Amino acid sequence: MIKLLSGSASVGIIYGIFNFVLIPYLNGKFHSTALAGNLVSAGMIITIFTGMLIGYLGDRSKKYLAFIKGLFIITIISMFILSTNNEILLGIAAVVFTMSIFSLLTPYSALVSNVSKPGRKDRNYGFMMGIMNIATFLSSLFIGVTLSRSGETAFVVFSIAAAVLVVPLFFYRAESHIVDSAVGIKEEDLRFRVDRKIVFVMISQFGLWFSMGGILPYLTSFISSDIGVSLGTASSIMGISTLVSGVTSLMTGTLSKTLGQKRLHITALSILAGVFLSVSIFYSGFLDLDPFLMLIVLILFSFALGIVLALNVTIVSDTVSLANQGKIFGLNNIVMVLSQSLALSLIGSLITLSGYNLAFAFVAGGFAAAILFFVMSTLNYQRPLTEHKAGRT
Repeated sequence: MIKLLSGSASVGIIYGIFNFVLIPYLNGKFHSTALAGNLVSAGMIITIFTGMLIGYLGDRSKKYLAFIKGLFIITIISMFILSTNNEILLGIAAVVFTMSIFSLLTPYSALVSNVSKPGRKDRNYGFMMGIMNIATFLSSLFIGVTLSRSGETAFVVFSIAAAVLVVPLFFYRAESHIVDSAVGIKEEDLRFRVDRKIVFVMISQFGLWFSMGGILPYLTSFISSDIGVSLGTASSIMGISTLVSGVTSLMTGTLSKTLGQKRLHITALSILAGVFLSVSIFYSGFLDLDPFLMLIVLILFSFALGIVLALNVTIVSDTVSLANQGKIFGLNNIVMVLSQSLALSLIGSLITLSGYNLAFAFVAGGFAAAILFFVMSTLNYQRPLTEHKAGRT
């Protein structure tokens, strides 16, 4: 598992570059915010097709690790090429880089599911998401140093760092807790049936990623413009939030075992919905709060976010048998990309038209929808074919 977590750290560094550097860097190279955004959007749209295809092929072959290695190689090479001054190569690399990092989590999540022992998914996914977030936070501390030299330097340095961290993963030998596909999995086990539970979970995922993916890119601007701190301070505050979320994700397995997965997930989503709804309703009062109270709100938000990020992967995984993990994560990837794309456009427009308070109300509504459909997905719940059949031939 240590080698898998080393890969998670590499993913965290890559996401740090994507979140904090890519679009501003492309904007500076092409002198067009629209073109920079379109290149990233193109990569995300391609992921709609590649994610599901990789998931399907991974389920058929059970060679998730081969897809992970291939995507890591493509990601790191494209990140290195982003340091070029050739505009054509730069544009192609931006699309490929975005496509590969959004496709990567499909086989990665499926592999973690297949190698997790019974009852350990929450813990393992918590470690995976926690290490990713902490690595993203740590990379953010050094991004400014490399950018002070040049944007090209940042991509070279972090592509090398990501490559070094992923090396142990190439020596990892997966011991799956599902029987070998050539021996114990029947053809009907590989058929992917979209039942009511999957539909409700995917709608819940849409609401979750609409809110989470839609508002997170704007929070730094909100802290800077409306609360009234410098952009550098606002970025540091969001970095601390990422660190708190990562540490919380590491503890989620223990919390889930103590409180129960369903109760913990609903509680965390309710906290997120409550925070954004309260800020929306009492917007002026929130802006006048003592900085210490604002910090408490931020920590509460970050704590709940860390829990949701960790449990969310397990919830998606548990909707199907281990034979179909790639397909369900591929489908979830489609939902995630579509919901975030819609949310970024809608929430950005709301902020422009009426400020952050109405946007926060929409975000709270998305989290509320996520709670509702998650609860509906648990009604008449039947456990999928899971790890307890591992080892039978």
